[in-house]
Amino acid sequence: VAAKQGIQRLIDIVRGHDYPFDWPAPQILLVAPPAVSRTDNAEFKEMFAGGDEASKRLAPQYSALADEAGCGFFDAGTVAETTPLDGVHLDAENTRNIGEALAPLVRVMLAT
Repeated sequence: VAAKQGIQRLIDIVRGHDYPFDWPAPQILLVAPPAVSRTDNAEFKEMFAGGDEASKRLAPQYSALADEAGCGFFDAGTVAETTPLDGVHLDAENTRNIGEALAPLVRVMLAT
């Protein structure tokens, strides 16, 4: 719930900003992050305990919010996963996968 409220606040900030020259607020694309993965790294294993299950709930929440708020939505977890080195960060390949998947969506949004 807190994550959804935080994202809603960001949407409100973007849409409520006083843009110069009477420009409209930009289109918004919500991107849900890949889920946290389990790791054997002792420090991160304890720090993010339970994060894998909690983070899997973000994509459905972000998707529902995108529908409610009239935003675009993309689930980065469909094309990428976090590295098991720490369970939260992306390696180069997964970062590239997200960029390549987002590029056509962003092109369409910028063209409208």
